[in-house]
Amino acid sequence: MKKILVAAALLLAATGAYAEIQLHEEGRPVASTAIRPGIAAFSPSPIPAAWIISGNPVTEAAKVSEVHDGSAHVYLWRTTASTFRWTHQADEIITILEGEVFITDADGQRHHLSQGDVAHFPVGSVQLWEVPRSLLKSAILKHRSPTLVEASLRWMRRAQAFVTG
Repeated sequence: MKKILVAAALLLAATGAYAEIQLHEEGRPVASTAIRPGIAAFSPSPIPAAWIISGNPVTEAAKVSEVHDGSAHVYLWRTTASTFRWTHQADEIITILEGEVFITDADGQRHHLSQGDVAHFPVGSVQLWEVPRSLLKSAILKHRSPTLVEASLRWMRRAQAFVTG
């Protein structure tokens, strides 16, 4: 019985992988997204007041794109001079586009990031951000889903792709 279950799981995994390849190659039109910060549609995105240590930051964000399953998003984010604590609600990978920031992590290590630098912040991590003038960054946020929920949604999308494709 155990061998049958393992064989069935392998067959489902192989079929699922094929379905995912089909989805990307033939199942839907694939378009790229590109945007220049100067024409992005920024909206107010205030830092929670309890997180602000000094300054009166004006912060804005512009959503650039998201992946097909909604689990990751790309944003442009900017702020004026300030110091604040940031708690990450998702895994975040940033690239500094303009300005600079000094970031002190939970271990007390201070990092200086400027134009072109890339950093990763795991979900739940907390840092002290010191922005001396202004900062513009791109951010990729990857939201974590419970494994069972994520797998169920993936299989539902695959089934839908087979039915509609």
